[in-house]
Amino acid sequence: MEKDMSIIKIEVSVPEAIQALRQFRENRISALNTLSKELQDSVSKGINELLNTEFSLFLGEPDQSLNTRNGYKNKTYYLKGLGAISIRVPQSRKGGFNSSIIPSHEQIDPRIKEDIAILHLSGISNRTLSMISKRILGVEVSKDTVNQSLSLIQTQARKWLERDLDEAYWALYVDGTNFKVQRRGNVEKEPQLVVLGISESGHRSVLSVDPGYKDNADSWRAVFQSLKKRGLKTNAVRIGIMDGLPGLENVFREEFPMSQTARCWVHALRNAVAKTPSRLREPFKELAHKVMYSTSYDAAKTSFSELKIAMNKDAQRAVNCLEKDLDSLLCHYKFEKSYWRTLKTTNPIERVNKELKRRTKTMETLGEWSMESVLAFTILKLEMGWRSNKVNAKQFDNLKNVQNNVIEKTVQQLLP
Repeated sequence: MEKDMSIIKIEVSVPEAIQALRQFRENRISALNTLSKELQDSVSKGINELLNTEFSLFLGEPDQSLNTRNGYKNKTYYLKGLGAISIRVPQSRKGGFNSSIIPSHEQIDPRIKEDIAILHLSGISNRTLSMISKRILGVEVSKDTVNQSLSLIQTQARKWLERDLDEAYWALYVDGTNFKVQRRGNVEKEPQLVVLGISESGHRSVLSVDPGYKDNADSWRAVFQSLKKRGLKTNAVRIGIMDGLPGLENVFREEFPMSQTARCWVHALRNAVAKTPSRLREPFKELAHKVMYSTSYDAAKTSFSELKIAMNKDAQRAVNCLEKDLDSLLCHYKFEKSYWRTLKTTNPIERVNKELKRRTKTMETLGEWSMESVLAFTILKLEMGWRSNKVNAKQFDNLKNVQNNVIEKTVQQLLP
């Protein structure tokens, strides 16, 4: 038989039950408020009795033989599920008592702080959360308290972002983005370099979100070297997909010598069209799309020759813009056909960056450490949705397929 571990027992007499039922029929909301107040009073009485018992045990210890009681200190404590309860903490003349039930420095149940962190990470701004916290959590919290709640997961977030990379990744998407961060009272743009990988098992994973400048090849080299130190298998990487940053392709091939680099068609075509006379832009795009969506490498080369013949005289700069990167633009044809669509643009990682920005935007401004927590949470939530899906063209291009019922699992990975 299981031992009854109940701390607080509540008994209801028949007359009281009848009276309560009448109140519920007359005004259910008012009756619920009354019930909550009675539960708060009962819990408060039970905790106070526990505190007194704990204090008596404290005074009974050998080193407290000369210590005595010295009244009580009234305190309001916010307990999850009940809200504010009144506590009377016993005091001693010589001090030294710190309750393990309600620690002296604590005013809010740590589970409420976890709830605040979850709501904050899920996209509710600190300002909005501070306004609605009383109704949702039973305690009114300041914006500072909301921000401080993220400290619960800061260490775990950093540890996860720097996790060992045990799987082999054959494709890497690289792209940079900016987040707004508050430092010394000023809001600054914080550049971040993001790497998204496709594993040999066909799953996506955000491998890195590191500070650095998108237009600096040395910053990218540092990111790639960091990935290798964390266990990224260099020889497994066969392709890197990126935009047209000068020097990035060379750095990528130097760090991953078994790989090839693919240029993003969207960026390349945008740059080429910008160099095309306005009267020829639509014909140019139509011919370029034939190259982009060709059914084979040879067909793509043929389509480009047709574009060059048709446009070379009147749109030579635009043609040259595509031609100088043609090998990288057609690199996807060297891989399995089912991956062509996902390898020809950086859309997959840009969609991830868009999701990261959407989450951080609701936070108004972020300190550096709290940004890490938000990014780790958002990335983990994305990956929870990806784990059941292998990469294919339709799924990769649509983040709406990410499941929305994974918040609790995500939080459990970040909470100590």
